[in-house]
Amino acid sequence: MDGGGTSCRFVLLEAGDPAADLPDTSAPKSCGASPRRLVVTGGSANVYTAPKLAVETLRAGLGDLQRQAGLDDEAFHQIPVYAGLAGVIDAGSAAFVASALPHRHIRVEDDRMPAVVGALGEGTACLIGVGTGSFLGRQVAGQVTLIGGHGAVLGDEASGGWLGRRLLQLTLQAAEGIEPMTPLLRSCLRDFSNQTAEIVRFAQTARPAAFGAYAPRVAQAAAAGDSVGRRLMAEGAEYLCHGLQALGRRPEEPVYHIGGVAAQYAAYLPADVAQYLQAPEGSPLDGALELARRFAREIRQEAL
Repeated sequence: MDGGGTSCRFVLLEAGDPAADLPDTSAPKSCGASPRRLVVTGGSANVYTAPKLAVETLRAGLGDLQRQAGLDDEAFHQIPVYAGLAGVIDAGSAAFVASALPHRHIRVEDDRMPAVVGALGEGTACLIGVGTGSFLGRQVAGQVTLIGGHGAVLGDEASGGWLGRRLLQLTLQAAEGIEPMTPLLRSCLRDFSNQTAEIVRFAQTARPAAFGAYAPRVAQAAAAGDSVGRRLMAEGAEYLCHGLQALGRRPEEPVYHIGGVAAQYAAYLPADVAQYLQAPEGSPLDGALELARRFAREIRQEAL
């Protein structure tokens, strides 16, 4: 399961599917048919912001998979389950989800893990995930270290939401004469009819995605030479570099990027990072499937 605040995807790999990496005795086949990969899409599954809704989404998706597979409860509940879910911030939130599901073997982690594994494959490399939010990760010999991803209030530096929030902060300061006015800031002020109070009202209720809508404007202004646009992109790039350093990135180590904002930082990163930027090997769902395979192998080994 790969679940986020917008939707959750469920995939069941039957024994015999080459991608499952499972012997035919590891999981039941349905009605003797050829191996299938069953896929279901459900609703929101953010364990932090809406834990009860997340559990309802997971139960419903698993129920749909069970019906498609034609398995009874006893057989279906023996299948190992891996869940990479948004909002799993600690062991307690993971245990909450695991205890609410009927499967015998279940592992719950936050959704950054499948994103890293999906993007990096099996190699030693780093990842910058920069969309509406942000996080960084590094994988060495199959072990993943994560930093960031602490949400819009205390974290998500360099993200689209962060860029938009910083832009509006500077717009207020420019309107009050603290910062010099630039074309980028002037355009933002016009969005609010040149009324600073309207910016404040907007910010009181705006979600990160609403702030993130300003990120493309920041990147475009920076590329056109606007001093504030370049300043914000440079600040975001500096954070990403500090994060890669904290993760222990080695010289010439690949840096994969995911998210709609990450690639925009290429021109603002130092050459020893920018020249090693790469598109992801696979998707978060690919990562969740790989982690599910690893989990199933662990269970088999423990049973030997």
